[in-house]
Amino acid sequence: MENESNGLNSGEMIFAAIYSLSQKIMMLYSKAVLRETGLNWQDWRILRAVVSLQSCRAQDICEESGIKKSHVSNGLARLEECGHISRIENKGDRRSRIVVSTEQGQQLVARAQPKLHEFEAQVSSRPEVGDPDALLSNLRSYKDELGRLLD
Repeated sequence: MENESNGLNSGEMIFAAIYSLSQKIMMLYSKAVLRETGLNWQDWRILRAVVSLQSCRAQDICEESGIKKSHVSNGLARLEECGHISRIENKGDRRSRIVVSTEQGQQLVARAQPKLHEFEAQVSSRPEVGDPDALLSNLRSYKDELGRLLD
């Protein structure tokens, strides 16, 4: 009851805690990505998608990474400027371009990905996290239920 007198109910406290925790985790991961790759988190996700897909369109990257097209377009420009990807004319559709990773981009992913996986494992194996698979399953269920409520 004390929390309700402060204007916070248990649901709001849960939402605030989840939001705060997610911000801290993202900040840690973003710093690790920047340290290992020199890229921001979003550009790293875009580059990984390009390397994974090998030859793709911006729309394919959006679907693979879950990032909006405007952000993907800006990220591709930065990655191309750094020499991690190149964009070539799509002979089948002159309105779009095909995105491919360069050797430099592939090497960056090959070098950084194991270190970032190690970082992820360290964060998820902390005692306060508990069983990472169970936690992830619970969070996915929670996310799905929130999505259902939003629809």
